[in-house]
Amino acid sequence: MVWEVGKVVAEGLSRNKHPLDINLVRASCLLHDIGKYLCILEGRGYHDIRGQEILDSEGLTDIGRIVVQHVVLRGEKDRPLAEEHVLFYADKRVVHDEIVTLDDRFVYLEKTYGKTPEAIKRLNMMKEETLFLERRIFAVLDFMPMDVADLVLNPLHPALSGAP
Repeated sequence: MVWEVGKVVAEGLSRNKHPLDINLVRASCLLHDIGKYLCILEGRGYHDIRGQEILDSEGLTDIGRIVVQHVVLRGEKDRPLAEEHVLFYADKRVVHDEIVTLDDRFVYLEKTYGKTPEAIKRLNMMKEETLFLERRIFAVLDFMPMDVADLVLNPLHPALSGAP
């Protein structure tokens, strides 16, 4: 489902003069949690970093540099929108196999990972960063965050066809 959200966002950005490498977005969205199983199995580590290590070891460094940013974006906050922004945002709009609002996603994250005051503080900072990114992305797009699920389910929606 992360890929489906990422595709809608990436195609919208490309339509609105922010061209992205859609194949890189696709691969990154599909592989973003590749390191999670090993981290769970070993009971330690960060799955975003582990994912980059796995992808780099397979010669997929372009994908690895994006995957490592799906938990924490690196670099300047207002650099041009790129593939890593799409993955980061798409990942925050999905819980398991359901497209959700950012509020619902962060309720889920807090219930799942908010075990300490420090963890809750980090999640709140991540939520603020995600809301900032959402505003940046949708300032460019010709649809709203609330439209994403409908656009995934109905790809011939007027916003995707270019119709008024």
